[in-house]
Amino acid sequence: MYYGPPVSETLTIRLGEKLANALREQARQTVLTQGEIARRALESHLHRGDQLTVMRHHFGAVKGPSDLSTNKTYRRS
Repeated sequence: MYYGPPVSETLTIRLGEKLANALREQARQTVLTQGEIARRALESHLHRGDQLTVMRHHFGAVKGPSDLSTNKTYRRS
């Protein structure tokens, strides 16, 4: 059951037979509708993208030479 804000958008997608059967089976095994399963999967996927965006902001944010081969002390050890 969907308890979020009122649905304001409708999305129509085509599923292959294998995916449609898996979705139907998942809905049958749970108390969730096919639409709720799809909403949760999409939300989870989009949220994961947000986390990667935040992490990308910090990649390469350390101080020091961009290439350790330029650090002569590091090369000697």
